[in-house]
Amino acid sequence: MRGDDIGVAVTINFEEAVFGTKKDVIFTRVAKCADCGGTGAAKGSSAETCSACGGTGQRRVTQRLGGMQFQSTVTCETCHGTGRVIKNPCRSCNGTGLTNTRKTISVSIPAGINDGERIVIRGQGNDGKNGGSAGDLIIQVSVRRHSVFEREGTTLYCDVPVTIAEATLGAEIDVPTLDGVRKYKIPEGTQPGTQFTLRQCGVPYVNSPSRRGDLVFTVNIEIPRGLDEKQKDAMRAFADSCGENNYPKRRRLIDRLKDLRNNK
Repeated sequence: MRGDDIGVAVTINFEEAVFGTKKDVIFTRVAKCADCGGTGAAKGSSAETCSACGGTGQRRVTQRLGGMQFQSTVTCETCHGTGRVIKNPCRSCNGTGLTNTRKTISVSIPAGINDGERIVIRGQGNDGKNGGSAGDLIIQVSVRRHSVFEREGTTLYCDVPVTIAEATLGAEIDVPTLDGVRKYKIPEGTQPGTQFTLRQCGVPYVNSPSRRGDLVFTVNIEIPRGLDEKQKDAMRAFADSCGENNYPKRRRLIDRLKDLRNNK
């Protein structure tokens, strides 16, 4: 009979999920008894073939019902289906042939793994009974959130604050990436919420780590606070110097409102 699978949860940080890592996983598995080699019999002895079922682990039972005879197959109650009887059981495993063992293995977590995905390590689950194969170790991966980046598949997203002057005049700004800060030139007249893309700065593909997704950053214009009177006067002078042509969205809205009033 094949052994049961074992489930283990592992938590990693955002960067480890993106670039891959190794983690020591500690778990308890059911393994063949080291003293009896999994036979269940004490040293110097061996299991005997069950005389009740002839080693099949099953017995045929005949029943009469309404003058008719029926036959069925049931599990042998003498050997409990194993086909063997242990008269001198191993003291370490009480004749089961299995013991609980604590084990540590190093697991490679691939670059690009996502929150909630699983890694299966074949044959590291519980050993099977009666010589059955071992089950698998199933590792459930949880990824901690990042303070700057959000992830969707292989694409990363983040917000980048810029000043009014930078958005108005255009500027070379610093953009955070998981590989370090990158320079990016935003154009003159960049509007709030405008998105820009840095190619190949996202998350690697799990099955093709040489390929990476993109980083999409959104420009947010930060309004200055705590201005002194001189700065406020300069801002008022700037506002007075601007005309409707400098604010096309505002002008379009005013024109639409005029059309609505004229159509009433």
